[in-house]
This record gives sequence, C-alpha cells and structure tokens, in this order.
Amino acid sequence: MTRLNRPSLAAVAAALVLSLTVPVADAGTTPAAPRAAVAGAEESLGYPIEGRVLSQEQSQGADAEGRPQAYWVTAGNEETPGMFQATDVRSGEVVFAERLPAGVNSWASTFSAADGTVYFGMTEGQLYSWTPGDDAVTDLGVPFPGEGIWRLDAAPDGIVYGGTYPGGELFSFDPATGEFVNHGQAVPGETYARTLEADETGVWVGTQPRARLTRFDRASGAFTQVALPEQYATHEVVYDMTLARDYLLLRVQPSNDLLVYDTGSGEFVNIVPGISGRAISAPDPSGRYVYFRIASQGVVAYDLDTHTYAPVGWGPNAFPGSWAWVDLADPDFPGLSLVMTYYYGRIYVWNPQTRKTRYIGEADLQGAPNTITTLGSGPDGGVYVGAFLSPPGMARFDPDTGATTLLAGSGQIEGFGTYGDHLVFGRYPSAGLLDYDTTQPWSNGTNPGPPVAIADEQDRPQAFVQVGDVLAVGSVPKSGRLGGALSLWDPATGEVVTHRNVVPDQSVVSLAERDGLLYGGTSINGGYGIDPVATEAELFVADPATGDVLDRIVPVPGGRAVNGLTFDDDGVLWGVSDGTLFTYDPGTRAVTRSERLFPRSTSMYGHDRQLYFRADGYLYVTSSGSLWRVDPSTWATTELASSGVGSLAADEAGNLYYARGAALYRWNFALRPQPPCDVTVSGPHTGPVTVTAGTTCLSGADVVGPVQVSPGAVLVAEDSAVRGPVRAVGAGGVILDGVTVTGPVSVTGSVGAVWLVDTVVTGPVSCFGNDPAPVVQNLDVTGPVAGQCQED
Repeated sequence: MTRLNRPSLAAVAAALVLSLTVPVADAGTTPAAPRAAVAGAEESLGYPIEGRVLSQEQSQGADAEGRPQAYWVTAGNEETPGMFQATDVRSGEVVFAERLPAGVNSWASTFSAADGTVYFGMTEGQLYSWTPGDDAVTDLGVPFPGEGIWRLDAAPDGIVYGGTYPGGELFSFDPATGEFVNHGQAVPGETYARTLEADETGVWVGTQPRARLTRFDRASGAFTQVALPEQYATHEVVYDMTLARDYLLLRVQPSNDLLVYDTGSGEFVNIVPGISGRAISAPDPSGRYVYFRIASQGVVAYDLDTHTYAPVGWGPNAFPGSWAWVDLADPDFPGLSLVMTYYYGRIYVWNPQTRKTRYIGEADLQGAPNTITTLGSGPDGGVYVGAFLSPPGMARFDPDTGATTLLAGSGQIEGFGTYGDHLVFGRYPSAGLLDYDTTQPWSNGTNPGPPVAIADEQDRPQAFVQVGDVLAVGSVPKSGRLGGALSLWDPATGEVVTHRNVVPDQSVVSLAERDGLLYGGTSINGGYGIDPVATEAELFVADPATGDVLDRIVPVPGGRAVNGLTFDDDGVLWGVSDGTLFTYDPGTRAVTRSERLFPRSTSMYGHDRQLYFRADGYLYVTSSGSLWRVDPSTWATTELASSGVGSLAADEAGNLYYARGAALYRWNFALRPQPPCDVTVSGPHTGPVTVTAGTTCLSGADVVGPVQVSPGAVLVAEDSAVRGPVRAVGAGGVILDGVTVTGPVSVTGSVGAVWLVDTVVTGPVSCFGNDPAPVVQNLDVTGPVAGQCQED
C-alpha cells in the first residue's frame, strides 16, 4: 500500500515511551489537558526570496597600508542579524566578514580618517566599529535605548556624530574616551535626524518627516536652523549632504533636487533638478568638481566655480551610495579613480584620465533571505510573496508543483488585489499600483507596465477589493503625514479617484465589498515619523460611486487598527482589532458581537492580522503572532501555529499560507496531524488501553485488548496492531495510520481530526457526527462501513 505523509513517531517524547501491562489511565502518569488533533499540519516551504545582498548604507576607507576598501552592512532578517563585510577595491576580494551579534538593518556607516576605523549603526540602536586588520567587530553597545541610529559622520578630529529615530536626536561618540553625549533633538518636532555632515566646528543635520536643515555648533552646543528655499517648505526629507569647499550640497525628497548652499554667505546659489541617487562625491583632486548622477545623463561633473554641470560619459546602471577618490595602483587607472558603491553590493570605478571603467559584482558578499511583507492569492492559483526593500523582486509559489519563481523588479510590496486574470499589487514608496496579467509572461516594465501612482501624499497601498469594474485601494500616507485614503482605480482607463481622510487622520488598512458598498477598517497611525492624533480605529461604510461615507463606528473600544475584514455566506461582516474578533450587521449597521479571543497585540497598521473563511465552515485568523481556527457558531478557538505568524493567503485547495520573518509556511489540510505525545505505547501490551486525557500514541505497538478514547482525548496509532475494538466518543482526535484492527472501529462525535489511512479493519467501521469530517484513504474493511468513513 502507498503511504501518505507518515513521519515516524519513534523519536517523539522518547522519555515517555512505555511498554504498559495495565490501562494507561492507571499507569501513574498525570494526564495532560485535552488537546484536539486539528485537521492538517504545518509545512515549511523555505525562503521564497533567498540570498538578498542589500546594504542600505555604504562607506569607503583604507587599511593601514593604504589599500582602498568598501564597507557594507548587509541586511538580515528576524532570524538572522545583519553582517559587516569589507571589500578590497583593488582586488575585488571580500577581506573581512562577520555576522553581527544583534541588529538587522543599517542606514549609518562612516569611515574616520582620524583613526582609520569604520563605524556603523543599526536601526535597532546598536553601534559597532571595525579597524582594518582586526579579527572581529567591536560592539560599542546601544548608546540610547529606544533610539535607532539612522546616520553617522566622523568629524576631522575623530569625533563620530550620529542621528536617531524616533527622537530625531544628534549624539556624539568620542573614540578616545568611549563617551557618548546626547545633544538633543536637532529640530523640534522632527523624528528623524536623517543625514549629517560634520566639519571642524559644526555638524549639519537634515531631518524627516519635514525637510529641515540645521547646524549644530560644536563649541556652544546650540542649533541654528537654516530655511530652505520656499518651494521646498512641504518637502519630506533632507536625505544626503556633502561639504565641498564652502558649499553644502544637499538632496531633498520627493523632488530629488540638489540644493547648493553657500555656507559663507548663507544663500542658496543653485538648484539642480532631479538628480538620481543617494550621494554626492567629495571634490576631485583639483578641488573644482564634484560628481553625482542624473538618470537621463549618467554621472555628471559639477563645477563649483561656475555652478554648471556636464555628463562625463559614464553611465553605471545604479545610483550611488558612496563615493571615494582611490588609487588603484593600476597603469590602466592612473592617479586617482572615482569609485562608486551601490546598495546591492556592487562597485563601479571610472578613471578621469583614461576614461576606463571597472565593475566589481556582489557575488562574494553574503546576504540573508528577504523578510516577507505580505502574501496574496493570485487568480492563476499561485501564492505571491512580497518582501521588504526587495532588490530581487517578489516570489510566486506554485502549490501544484512546489516550485518558487522569482519575479524580478517588483520592489517592496504592501498589498495584493485581483480582478479577472490580473494580479494588482501596491508598491512602496510613492503608492504605485502595478497590474500583472497572469496569463502572460512576467516582464517588468511591460507586464506589469509602469506603475499608476495614487496621489495626495499616499505611500503604502495595503488593502484591495474589487467593486464593480474598479478596484478599491486603501492606503497609508507618506512619512510624517496623517490621513490615508480610499482610492478607486479603473483598470480600463487608468483613472484613479482618491478620497483622502475618509476617516480623518486615519489610514485605510482593510477593505471588503458587499452589494456594491465598501466596508473599510482603519489604523490610527499615519506614515512613520508622526504620532497619531486619533485614539480609536474605526469601521466605515462608503459609496464607491461618490466616495461618501455612509456610516462610521468604533467596533472595538480602544482598538488601534481594524483588519482582515471578510463577509460570511450570510452577509455578516467579520473583523479583528487588536486581539478582539467582532461581527457587524450591514442591515442594522451595528456590531452584533465582540469578544477578545486572542492575546492583545498592536502594530502600526495591523498588516499581520487577516481573516479567511474556508469551505470547511471555519474562520481562520492570523492575530497576535499565531494562526487560529475559530468556530463561527461557538467562537471556540484553536491555535494552529504560533511564534511570529503573520499575513495570510489561501490556495485553490483551501490550504493556508503565512509567514514567519523571511520564511513561508503552509498549513496543509491534506497532511496528517502530528500532535505531541503525552504517553507512548510500543511493543507488546496485554490488556485494555483507555485514553482518558491528553494524547496517547501507539508506535509499533501490539495491543491485545480494547482501545477506548474518552471525550477530549486524542489517540495517534501508527504501525501498530490492536486485537480488539477501537471506540471513541467525543474524542479530540483519532488517527489510525498503518494499523491493523481485529475488531470493530467506531468513531463518533470527534471534535478533532479523524484519519483512517492505510489501515486494515477486520470487522465493521462506523463514523458519525465527526467535525471535521474524517480523512479516509486505503482503508481495507472486512465488514460494513457506515456513515462518514465510507471511502470515495
């Protein structure tokens, strides 16, 4: 006979393996609490987006012999910390690599020429250093608990300055003494000290979520704010800065304009519109030119004397993260060459004399699997996986073949929706909607084509539902802004109609549709970097034709986000908010029941909490880091999976998919349940076996006598023989897998999984009132079969 998904139980609970000669109930073992054997089991599907090399910030320096180096902190994930790595720019070899003790992402790295050391900070707050030649990274601790480090710069005298989030503070570190000093919030109300440029006397600081520029006087400790030109008053961030002679060059977002500020006169003397990339180079050896990239022109040389610029004929397909003037000790690259790093771990070199170039790829750098942001069910039956700051792209998992395909170029995905054969996904930043025809090959730029942007300061399209011929989209605004939006996108025309602040100062993070009306759930949070002003999340009803809000209520007092809205077959709306499940009657527009079923948990947008009604009649919920099954008639809950579960999608067979960090999992209802054993019986056993509570496992057992399973208890029998009847009434689960039973089998009213697989029964089989229905495969019965155990 063919065996189906039957792992051995021999290694389970080895200390409990007993050969009993008396009934289990009399064996002196304290019974465990009843634990139902629910249908299905968890499968690990691995990392759908593997091997990501992403270093959000880079820096360059040299070792003691003057050999140039590039420094990376490649991002990790929830399971794997980030990794510090150093590349020798002359040879292209990775000369040092160490997985960090803590911290996942880094946007802060600087090389101090004063002491020949690279310093780097993590968004989780850790600060590290490494001096070329050291055998290990030095852990400098978490200087300011609760504050992530978002930018670093070393002053000429070796003092290292850092900017933080969410306090927007400027701090300094003295390597000579090990002293940290917090100099306070750089600009009142600004939560990110996003970019820094330190000189002998001061530190320039650029902020987010409002683009503000200030100078810190190192002697007096005072901050002096500098007003940007009027047209940038509503910009979001001063992102990058470089000091070149007496000029401060700063890039602002979202325009990406480069502003040239004369620090002597206190005036802005030039604006270069729409540059591309993170960084502006230091002046060349002549002191006259700095370099940066413009997408349509490639790298350009900016003349600090004339404030004009011209392309140099070098167009690397990347935007710069750091620049350095480097001696390659190579006759093809005489003098100093310009070296540019890119956050995917790549290095580009250009020599201004010979115009020769060199490329060093990322193959030798070590990355980590990409953290999953969201899951979606495609109209083609695939399960789609979006990931954080995803340079590789998104993934498609094929439930039929088990194959995972990488779809390059998708970016960071916040949510998925469908219409017809099309998969639509929302991309961060700038709230782009991309439309993928799943019947045609993936070709980024063509299928899907260029993104359609949601305007009105939106950034994260998270919730999708089709209503008529349009797709409704719920979104979160940009950093530092309150007021998400409900947008209606018409795929036929490309038109987007946006209704912002349908619930004032709240984001729209969940959607459902019924009878032509939209039902939306909100989060009190806006974009990162701003505190909410609302105190309770709401449920609203909107008319998609007009955008008018027809009803607004707080379904769960004190809830910070309403998520995972879904309708049942009777037209009742179900939702979850911070651990509380509720139902809502669209007819009376009232909450009909509300009960906290799960541990209370909060997140910015509650994207980890979703709902799904399966064909078995149960409601499945991801909430509080677990996957739950809820009986909609009794509201009884069963925890299926735990430990950091987030997001939820389903395939056409009704199997459920969820994420833990960077890993994808499936709750496969076709797999045999594997509840842990409280007591294991193996070998010969004479006499009855009575399972009164907990889970009893028969593993390679030969039982001469009856087996009785009491209400709530679980029996798991594998590769065993029972010479007597097997009876279960109201059991928590009954699994017979590879078992020979000489006698009748009767399973009635089980509230957990019932499996009769590869089993021979000499006698009748009777199954009635079991919920869920039994799984019956390769059942060989000598006698009548009654009720649910008749094999198809």
